[in-house]
Amino acid sequence: MEPEWGSPRYVSDQFRRWYSAYSGTIPAPTEIKHREFAFLAFGGKTMFRHIGFRDEATFRRHLAENAPAHCYHSSSYYKDPEAEMSGKGWLGADLIFDIDADHFNLPCQQEHDKWRCRTCGAEGVGKPPELCTCGKATFETETWLCEKCLRTAKHETQKLLDILIQDFGVDSSKDIVVNFSGNRGYHVHVRSQAVRTLDQSARREIVDYIMGTGLNPEYMGFNLQLRGGVSSLAEEGWRGRACRSLYDYVASVTPEEVKGLKVGRNATRNILERREEVLESLRERPPSSVLRLIDPASLEKIMTISVKEQAADIDTVVSTDIHRLIRLPNTLHGKTGWQVQTVPIDRLADYDPLTSATAFREGTERVYVRSAPKVRIGDTEYGPYSDEAVEVPMAVAMFLLCKKGARIEP
Repeated sequence: MEPEWGSPRYVSDQFRRWYSAYSGTIPAPTEIKHREFAFLAFGGKTMFRHIGFRDEATFRRHLAENAPAHCYHSSSYYKDPEAEMSGKGWLGADLIFDIDADHFNLPCQQEHDKWRCRTCGAEGVGKPPELCTCGKATFETETWLCEKCLRTAKHETQKLLDILIQDFGVDSSKDIVVNFSGNRGYHVHVRSQAVRTLDQSARREIVDYIMGTGLNPEYMGFNLQLRGGVSSLAEEGWRGRACRSLYDYVASVTPEEVKGLKVGRNATRNILERREEVLESLRERPPSSVLRLIDPASLEKIMTISVKEQAADIDTVVSTDIHRLIRLPNTLHGKTGWQVQTVPIDRLADYDPLTSATAFREGTERVYVRSAPKVRIGDTEYGPYSDEAVEVPMAVAMFLLCKKGARIEP
């Protein structure tokens, strides 16, 4: 019988050794007695949840004894975390944001992600289509990550933090926690008392604001009836963000992109031939003045695209769910072998998960690699590999194994 890709028993043993050595360094989440915990074991598809711990010592002992593949805690606070959902007694919940490169359409995904139709065997790169040419939607996917994925996720996280701090006034020193997810993105926890008891509708309003959903240029100052005032570039909130996004778009858009928008003929001509005049209008005059160069209908089309550069691309389901489970900081991620790490906000710009989040740093291991794209771990690039045996540092071997792109040879 051929060894299983990913060698789950071997990986599980390595996780057990790691938790035995480091579980004492893993902090429990705040108000541990009111949190629900959940775990997923190697090789299992059932999540063990409705688990509670009375103190940090019991929590750490559980990690050391069980060494799960994935560890979670509730964003919610409950009277009785160990009860079934109907009897838990919801007390409130942190506001959680999940930013994951897997949700974006990135050019690099064409380089390292693959899909295969289980029905007809058709294959492709990047994200799978909604339907295969055979009419089915049963796909196997192979998703990896690279520096470009992680850089994009960090950029979106930084935009989110800017909105939370500047627009919502959240105290970054005590009410925001940023965690690298251990895989392809970041989790942002807002633990302010002001958000704890918000219901799903209120959280939806926050999500819509952060994503710039439904912005109407007329209400951002782009209104012919508003002739006075000054430029909105320096204003706070979405009025300023909308103006800045429009300015940046006009400054950098290519002729092909403008024509692809299919905006009005005069708007197209003015953006391409009178670009500096449009920019000067946005820089020096009230927002309404630009409407003499870009008609309202064309402006709305342009702004729908341009505001995405100022908005943060977050997972809406995660943020509106008041019973969400989220990964435990400092634990291991079973799909990479990396740590879920808390990152101080003032260090986020320089944070490099490919160096900082690797957990297995001692020794080497020989693995047989089925297929793996090039990846940087630490300061060294490895791969690409295809049907070959290689001896690599343990951090690289564990990553390849957790991604199920390799196996330990018997």
